[in-house]
Amino acid sequence: MKQENWYNILMVLQKNTHINTILKWSTTGLGISSLALIVFAFGTNQQGGEQLSGRLLPSHLQREQQWVTITVEQIREGRSMPSHTNVIIHIPEEITRITRRTLFGRRGERVRYWGYCFPQNYDEAQALRKQGFPGVMFLSEREREERDKISISNRTEKFSVTKNLNDRDLNRVREVRGTIRHQKEIFEGGESCYIMTEEPLPIGTDNDGDGANTAVENEFMSDPNNSDSDGDGILDGLEIFRLQTMPTKRDTDGDGLIDGIEDANRNGRIEDNETNPREWDSDRDGLCDGLCLVNKGTELRGEDKNLNGLVDKNETDPRKKDTDGDGILDEQEYFNCLLRRGKDC
Repeated sequence: MKQENWYNILMVLQKNTHINTILKWSTTGLGISSLALIVFAFGTNQQGGEQLSGRLLPSHLQREQQWVTITVEQIREGRSMPSHTNVIIHIPEEITRITRRTLFGRRGERVRYWGYCFPQNYDEAQALRKQGFPGVMFLSEREREERDKISISNRTEKFSVTKNLNDRDLNRVREVRGTIRHQKEIFEGGESCYIMTEEPLPIGTDNDGDGANTAVENEFMSDPNNSDSDGDGILDGLEIFRLQTMPTKRDTDGDGLIDGIEDANRNGRIEDNETNPREWDSDRDGLCDGLCLVNKGTELRGEDKNLNGLVDKNETDPRKKDTDGDGILDEQEYFNCLLRRGKDC
């Protein structure tokens, strides 16, 4: 069986009545077993597969894929979760709460993954009464999108010019056995979870609360224990995921203005009254937003000469090509000033 087909096979299993019955009783069997024994098996066996593979999958698929356990210490340090692999993770006890997006490196918008967790205070009796998986399910945004597409294709009625159909008719969906729903956004210390992902995921804790987990910070070489590694006033997580600047470089675009001055309110968004920390010339008028070395490093030239993020006297506005609105670009006015041998060019 090709590895790239494995993820979709698990999705198909949810729709097959016979196999889904096996899955249901298999996972319920896992649920009513002692959570303490499960955690012990996970913690003492790095592969974790021998004890659990038969309980989570039908027998004919037990040996198809590798089983991997990501330990508490590995999550603290940050790890890349392998794709097309049965993965068991353990959330460190000291974590009071961490969002799904942060735990899995904010990859859910473009990566399909799904899984379920057993809470620390696992109730066997409640699991017996619960249909489906004996844990709380979670699905990535991309996975939910794909399932929505399937749901639309399963509508019993399609638009027709010959039928008098109302909204209820058009949105009636066939009952699909084994359908799973997203239920979990917050993870807590002490939980043990199963996850399957279509692509590798960076998994880790968020020690400094900046929104980037340890695996992501390792990738960008930022400090996982410092929420603002470069001291520019913007959280590392905002720089990585939203602003797309470098969390280890105060002035990403090299225009002389630190990123926290260009993103004045430091919310990770480039707004109308701000310059772009990823571009040295935000208004494309030919002049650097702050001060840049030009002419082979012999001259400093730019619009915000004192690098304070304000438009002061004898400065042009780095957000406008033509600061004074006279129809002449700021760069040309600068050269005109040089030709006149002005003192404040």
